[in-house]
Amino acid sequence: MITCGLDVGSSSTKGVLLEDGRRILGTAIEPTRGNPAAAARRVLEVLGEEGNVLTGDIDYVCTTGFGRSGLPERDLQVSDITSSGRGAVFLFPGTRHVVDIGAQSSRALAVTETGKVTRFKMNEKCAAGAGRFVERCSKYLQVPIGAMGPKALDAEHPRLISSVCAVLAETEIINNVAEGVPLPDMLMGIFLSLAQRSHALMRYVGIAPEVTLVGGLVHNPGMVRALSQTIGCPVNVSPQGHYAAALGSAMLGRARKLRIEQGVSPSAAVA
Repeated sequence: MITCGLDVGSSSTKGVLLEDGRRILGTAIEPTRGNPAAAARRVLEVLGEEGNVLTGDIDYVCTTGFGRSGLPERDLQVSDITSSGRGAVFLFPGTRHVVDIGAQSSRALAVTETGKVTRFKMNEKCAAGAGRFVERCSKYLQVPIGAMGPKALDAEHPRLISSVCAVLAETEIINNVAEGVPLPDMLMGIFLSLAQRSHALMRYVGIAPEVTLVGGLVHNPGMVRALSQTIGCPVNVSPQGHYAAALGSAMLGRARKLRIEQGVSPSAAVA
């Protein structure tokens, strides 16, 4: 059975093709650009080419994320909280705590060995607690996002950002620039501030090893180091961690499809 999971986010749309719930046939990512349906269809096309699978051969399509209801062709839509938990456990079976830092929001999840979410907490502040803040800092400091993490590793005296409001946080950065704070110290301060906000969510849920980071900042070594230092334990990071929600939705889609074939009520498929 081949299932497709689509994580239709506000910034980008990610997709995963999964065979028999075990083997990843392909992954793809495209900018959403305000049109979730078009982005999801582009991802489906790329996945088909990468996995050498015709669209008609995909048995089930499950969507998640901000724009999960935007694709009429979907078979199922699920919460991105549920799908992130399942995807994280697929990548690291020992995962019991998931940190998901997305473009618009961050969240902490406590999960079972099967990836079922037992407790979660989302940030209820503004964008200073999510990945969009990193994008804004990148533009202001004129440092490409891909270079921010490696440069932050050279920090000697990180300058933390205390404001929880993105606008006020930018004012702090302006002051740091005026004071001549070294760029690596400012960058690591940004990541440490974001890590502290994530840590507050994690404490609410209850931190338990293993901790797995998913979302767009998994490829940022500065963010990974900042989170690990803040919580005081190692953090699991996978090259495919950006696709965790899409992967989880593909798994949930497969579970739903199997139950339908077995004559079990579809409502029990994602329990």
